[in-house]
Amino acid sequence: MDNNEYFQSEKGNIRSTTCRQNEQMNRNQPQSSFPCNCNNSKPMASPPPCPNTTSPQTGKSDVYHSQTVGVRGPVLVQDTALHETLETFVFSTTLPRRLHTKGYGAFGYFYTTHSMREYTKAGFLQAPNQRVPVAVRFSLAASNQGTPDTLRNVRGFSTRFYTDEGIVDLLCNHLPVFFIRDAINVPDVISHLSPSPVNNLPDPERLWSLFAKYPEATNMMMWFFSDLGTVKSLRHIKGYGVSTYVWQNAQGVRRYVKYHWFPLAGEKYIDQQEAQWLACQDPNISGRDLYDWIAKGKTVEYELCVQLMNPEDAKLLPFDPLDDTKVWDETMYPLLPVGRMVLNRNPDNYAEQVEKLALNPANLVPGLEFSDDKILQGRSFIYSDAQRHRLGPDYRNIPVNKQPNWSPASMVSSGNGRYIAGEIMREGIPNPDNFTQATQRYESFSDMEKNNLANNIASGLVDAQPNTQRIVLSHLERVSPVLAETVRNQMLFFAGTPGR
Repeated sequence: MDNNEYFQSEKGNIRSTTCRQNEQMNRNQPQSSFPCNCNNSKPMASPPPCPNTTSPQTGKSDVYHSQTVGVRGPVLVQDTALHETLETFVFSTTLPRRLHTKGYGAFGYFYTTHSMREYTKAGFLQAPNQRVPVAVRFSLAASNQGTPDTLRNVRGFSTRFYTDEGIVDLLCNHLPVFFIRDAINVPDVISHLSPSPVNNLPDPERLWSLFAKYPEATNMMMWFFSDLGTVKSLRHIKGYGVSTYVWQNAQGVRRYVKYHWFPLAGEKYIDQQEAQWLACQDPNISGRDLYDWIAKGKTVEYELCVQLMNPEDAKLLPFDPLDDTKVWDETMYPLLPVGRMVLNRNPDNYAEQVEKLALNPANLVPGLEFSDDKILQGRSFIYSDAQRHRLGPDYRNIPVNKQPNWSPASMVSSGNGRYIAGEIMREGIPNPDNFTQATQRYESFSDMEKNNLANNIASGLVDAQPNTQRIVLSHLERVSPVLAETVRNQMLFFAGTPGR
């Protein structure tokens, strides 16, 4: 079965050939000596009769009781039906993701509206009206299964394209920048975003010491603590590739590329007060909204656009275009429309179709490549390790991940034909410029947005340690003295001493 057939099938009834054969054997040969341990993907009204649990006294199936010596005697070690039942239960749950744990999925298709032949040789982008199946997983970055959907967080927006050349995974976030610019610091950032190791409770000091330690995270602070950080509906969020990739055309011309998803229903966000109220009313409101909307026969649609840059421009810009804490000026590098995605089908089996979806930015096809973006380079191999740990070494043969004729030689990385020379070193980028874009972002806000930003920052920073507060406020001073002063005053209010 190829990927198109898989996505058009009854995915809720994913069952092995062995399982179906065992069921047939049960009907035709009720006294067979082989056990039947059918792990159905949907709950059944009653367990199927299994030959090895047939009672010798009654000749009837007895799957509700363990095998014992007498009615109240000890359970026998030989009871393989018991062992298999319990072991199947223990190992039936997929390990959770280390990040983006809580998520929701949907399926549909992507079609091109414009030919990208001039810029890339990727087969599914060569002409208008090309159509490929897609799977999408929305998620909360720092989360567990109990995290409320509306609380301040980074939303993952990851799309899998099932193309004729192979799988393409586009992993996006709903904010365009990241906290840091080098993947070697990712584990430290995640520790700052995680609960306290002492009591497993959220710790404001851990979060705010992240912004104190990494001044490059100041731009992210302007996005994260604006109202864009609190989301009610996944149908109304943007998606950004954050990292910079490379497109290469048939003539070998390489261009840097950034990806953007735009919701055709328009953007909608909520403020912190509404987010907290909704978290109490329905902590799963975003997932419920997405599922119910599609279940009614309605579609969720997004437009894909790209920004393209000549790599030689990097020498002329006041910042590094491969820096994940930066955005590209849309007046200098305008958005080019590529195509549209239509989500029109809910998962039938969440565990098989969404939780086992092994997304990986290294899933590319010819014409799509990595840049030298340090975050992207680090992500290029760690995702495969994470999926092997979570799903097992054979994860690529799970139906939702399967690619016909795949081999490691199918992997696309940074392309061929480049000459690279230089000293081996561990150094930061030469033009970090940690605050200019943060200032530009702040100055683009309306008065209400500026007030909400200051209020959101102050309500959290007030609970951090004094030294952490001092450093974060010094970063805010470099963004805007007005912002820093507003945050100070709001912190006094939240501390219960307004006016001092």
